[in-house]
Amino acid sequence: MPSDERTFIVTGAGRGMGHAAVTSLLERGVNVLAVDRDSDLLDDTRKGWDALPGGIETLAADVSIAGDVEGYVHAAVDRFGGLSGMFNIAAILGDFGKVHDDSEANYDRVMAVNAKGVWLGMKYALPVLLEGGGGAFVNTGSHLAWHGGELLSAYTAAKHAVVGLTKSVALEYGKQNIRANVVAPASMVTKMGEDTEAGYNPDDPAAARRAFEDSSPNGRIGRPDEPAAVGVWLLLDAPTHVNGIVVPVDGGRGAV
Repeated sequence: MPSDERTFIVTGAGRGMGHAAVTSLLERGVNVLAVDRDSDLLDDTRKGWDALPGGIETLAADVSIAGDVEGYVHAAVDRFGGLSGMFNIAAILGDFGKVHDDSEANYDRVMAVNAKGVWLGMKYALPVLLEGGGGAFVNTGSHLAWHGGELLSAYTAAKHAVVGLTKSVALEYGKQNIRANVVAPASMVTKMGEDTEAGYNPDDPAAARRAFEDSSPNGRIGRPDEPAAVGVWLLLDAPTHVNGIVVPVDGGRGAV
């Protein structure tokens, strides 16, 4: 057991922002249960994590299935003896299309993973955190959590929902030493970022990348370690009076 016995669950841990968050937490010496749907991806990434100071356990699970979520909350407690919080990152992009062309199946699946998955995570972690005297949630929003998103209405709706869920938990449990905040990235150099570029410009994804870069006040798109670092700060270092907020990590897009 590492000297720092705090334990956090990170979902969407296999790549991108999730991988960066797990790595950062382990480097700080805390315990992490890393969750992803892709067991092979977890196996590959664990090789590097095992060498870091924190304790690591991996588990393949679907954040939209209540039994899976309840299972990985209990797994974290069983493996490490407690739970200090959760970083909910797992998300899917869904299909591109205008609202009247979108399918009910796409909407339901995106909402199930991106919104219900966050709700389930907090629902099942809260009793454990309350029993332990408190804890912290960081949920992953998006620039689209408070803007409209052309051709991505389901994704946009889900990210708006994440903000509402997070603020509700902050209000309901703040007096019991529970904090809940949102980190909100814009476009990033990730697999989802590449899929977004291809969705907006299937014939020339590189042109979509350039358009995102040109429209950013910082002149570039983000790296996944940047919002991950803010999330880790919110979990480990932020004053306990920081509760119920949305922190954009978007290169200045939020200023528009």
